[in-house]
Amino acid sequence: MKFYVNWRTATKAIFKNRKRSILTMFGIIIGIAAVIAILAIGRGFERDTIRSLQGNDSDQVTIQVNFTATDESIYNSNLSFFNDQDLTLIDSVEGVASAKFPEPDYSMMQQNLMIQNESQYKMISLTEDNSRPVEFGRSLTSEDDQIRNKVLVVDSQTAEDLYGSAENAVNGGVTINGQVFTIVGVFQAAETESMFSMMETNLEIPQSSYLYYFPENTDAYAVNVILEDGATPGTVTTDVIKRLEDSGTMRQYGDYQVFDTALLTDGVGQVLGTITLFISAVAGISLFIAGVGVMNMMYISVSERTKEIGIRRALGATKRSIRMQFLLEGMSLTLVGGIIGYIIGILLAYLIGSLVGVSVSVDLFTVTLAVGVSSAIGLIFSVMPASEAARKDLIDILR
Repeated sequence: MKFYVNWRTATKAIFKNRKRSILTMFGIIIGIAAVIAILAIGRGFERDTIRSLQGNDSDQVTIQVNFTATDESIYNSNLSFFNDQDLTLIDSVEGVASAKFPEPDYSMMQQNLMIQNESQYKMISLTEDNSRPVEFGRSLTSEDDQIRNKVLVVDSQTAEDLYGSAENAVNGGVTINGQVFTIVGVFQAAETESMFSMMETNLEIPQSSYLYYFPENTDAYAVNVILEDGATPGTVTTDVIKRLEDSGTMRQYGDYQVFDTALLTDGVGQVLGTITLFISAVAGISLFIAGVGVMNMMYISVSERTKEIGIRRALGATKRSIRMQFLLEGMSLTLVGGIIGYIIGILLAYLIGSLVGVSVSVDLFTVTLAVGVSSAIGLIFSVMPASEAARKDLIDILR
């Protein structure tokens, strides 16, 4: 009951000086909003970075097992580094959820073409739909992909190298690994590449056609091992390597090594987390300044309400009750400011995230931070003013 009475009295005092209370809360609101926005965006960016490093959209930990041959001539042989027998072997290791070959990347590939009796490497991209607009001929269509049509489109520079001009290249042929593809269109070549530019596509081929005439080898150069939830990456890694060294199909020709994305993502996560916390700490300086503002307001409030304190003491209020009232006043002020700041910070984080294309991560930690920090500021910076109010001597007040 006494707590409720003290809190109600503190609330009335806050509403009695609305303008001063709002200006005092303003610093708390700005500080909390800044810290929450930085944490939400920072954690979202950290999560996006880790997922991109893992190569999947899940939170599963992936270990990549590679093979290093002791004799370099093995790389030019037809020996497979991994096969289905190795996958079954890895699957039997405790802590392994699944093992599979890495998904092939069809976004950009390199092929060796003979142009004017010279071997040149050209970049090939595969498409299932319409290709880019062309200057001569026609573009590739989804129908070309469905019927595995042996056609392609080339850039104007490659067309000139092959047939002297872009226009003459239409309906001409290009030999790729013994297979002849017909040029049906020529698109504008990219500007001259610099060392800082991305590699541009020289040829576009229907994906189904390419995979039909150049089937991918079912054996792979590496194996992705997905760990079960709660499994220890270090322990599973050791067990997988030991099992392959004992029974792997290529154990006699080289060594098995592990690229552990868990170690990499942990390191990146720690770095990004440290940066986020550092920036948040810098933004938190405004909270300290806001706390000093709360203390200043509380001292002013104590000096202005000396008469009120004296009346309450004369009516039997204890020093503890007086101290509690002013503590609750400061905490209520900062707590409301913290809640408002949290809401503004989250809205600001989503706004910035949508503008820069970064996801926002809101968790229990940010909620606890907003409520806890604002309450702590109200408590810490109200202790001294509340203690001074409680120490006021009734006789000095009546004088």
